[in-house]
Amino acid sequence: MDTGRISVRYAKALLEVAQKNGSANKVYQEMESVSNAFFAVPDLKKAMNNPHVTTDERKKLLLSAAGNESSPVSSEFSKFVDLVIDRKRENYFQSISLVFQDLYRKDNNIIIGKLTTATEVSDQVKEKMKALVAQIANLPLGGEVEFLSEVNPNLIGGFQLQVESNLLDASVATQLQEIKKNLIDKAHSSAL
Repeated sequence: MDTGRISVRYAKALLEVAQKNGSANKVYQEMESVSNAFFAVPDLKKAMNNPHVTTDERKKLLLSAAGNESSPVSSEFSKFVDLVIDRKRENYFQSISLVFQDLYRKDNNIIIGKLTTATEVSDQVKEKMKALVAQIANLPLGGEVEFLSEVNPNLIGGFQLQVESNLLDASVATQLQEIKKNLIDKAHSSAL
């Protein structure tokens, strides 16, 4: 069966239940934690596919990835984990969590922006870039920008601004690569 269809079906069902019960925001945070855990700990996906890992152990792994003692998981999330495990769909959980986040963001007019710079920038610059992301995305009134900022010294200078799946690359490293490519192309064409 198609992974995409399965993930969408489960994610939509969870979102509907969570919205009905008023816990969509909490479940969104839990699904975000789970998807981050899958990226941070690649062995988590292996555990979901490992026949030697018991269903109880899989459930504990997913619940601990979504919450902790100071912030226990919602009942909707816990019941959803039970359902997914009972139906033997736990190997789809990473995909389900990503689809859920996309659906939730779409329903709540949330877009993602990410600023990558060579050095740390001030909070004022981050706020201006966040406003620019909202403007570029033509964010409707009441919408929200989830804004991330990271430092990557390999950029040398400049910045990269990502809005959803679009990337504005104004980094020095990329400009240097482009100059190098142009010089190689010119040298190659003049040699012919």
